[in-house]
Amino acid sequence: MPKVDKNEYQCFNKCNNKDAEMVHDNIDLNKLFIFREVVLAGSFSKAANNLRQPKSRISRVISSLETELGVQLIYRTTRQFQLTQAGTELFDRISPLMLELKNSIELVTSDKDELSGLIKVTVPEDLGIELFSKLCHDFLELYPRVQIGLHASNSIVDLVKESIDVSIRIGRSKDSSMIQKKIGQVEMIFVMTPEIFRRYQPRKLDDLEKVPFLAFEALNLSTQKLKITNGKEIKNLKLIPSFGSNNYFVLRSMVLQGTGFCLLPVFLAKPYLASGELVQVCKDWKAEGHPIQILIPQQKEIPKKVRTFIDYVAPRLKQYF
Repeated sequence: MPKVDKNEYQCFNKCNNKDAEMVHDNIDLNKLFIFREVVLAGSFSKAANNLRQPKSRISRVISSLETELGVQLIYRTTRQFQLTQAGTELFDRISPLMLELKNSIELVTSDKDELSGLIKVTVPEDLGIELFSKLCHDFLELYPRVQIGLHASNSIVDLVKESIDVSIRIGRSKDSSMIQKKIGQVEMIFVMTPEIFRRYQPRKLDDLEKVPFLAFEALNLSTQKLKITNGKEIKNLKLIPSFGSNNYFVLRSMVLQGTGFCLLPVFLAKPYLASGELVQVCKDWKAEGHPIQILIPQQKEIPKKVRTFIDYVAPRLKQYF
């Protein structure tokens, strides 16, 4: 196991004297790696299972690391697990460094002619279900030695802490620590079934007030104020929902059953508009769009497998937005 001397790596620590600064020679990278895995797993038992090592060894490694650094990193009892301030700050500092190390090793050891290794990706739930199974299938057909770990969730994931390679996010990101690439705009349109359209004949915006509205909202079904635009002017449309959900797949299903109409992202409506199962109404008006972006952590060298995945996915996603 390689060692890190003080000229290459300076490990932060705090002593009783907060102005003191400690520099440690020969920190074993394996201990830092295990510490990081313990934090990510949230327990010694889970980390031991993930690393396929005895729990007793994991505990000894962490105790040894704490002894070397001269600080406690983790508060632990039989029932509790909590990082100390020093543990939190150490974890935050080593995570990006270990990502760089992992990428560097992959660059010098990987087969230049064939991509291989794991690519960890996070996407919003609707994108993951609707689009990414097909994209990932096709990518794996081209590069069979690659593995893809796809995390489909609407929660924001810390890319560095979770060692995520690529994130697809909808909406603006203010995180300057990320490399960002805008690939399109998610547009929201009014849709309903042809039967509902024939029944209510909504030719203009005011006519929508007569049609049952299905809102992207689960907890508050009071009057919904929708900001919409035709490219020239902006209006606030007030509608009272008859149904609400925080899931666009539920809303799409309800619309297809003829419950009413809703605002739906174009990429979720597109197949059903093409088949005639849904129709777009008040076509000149759309809700305010949201940018869709690819984010990756800042790093000196982006791994070839990650660059290739982004180059493959980006133009194909643009077709939907």
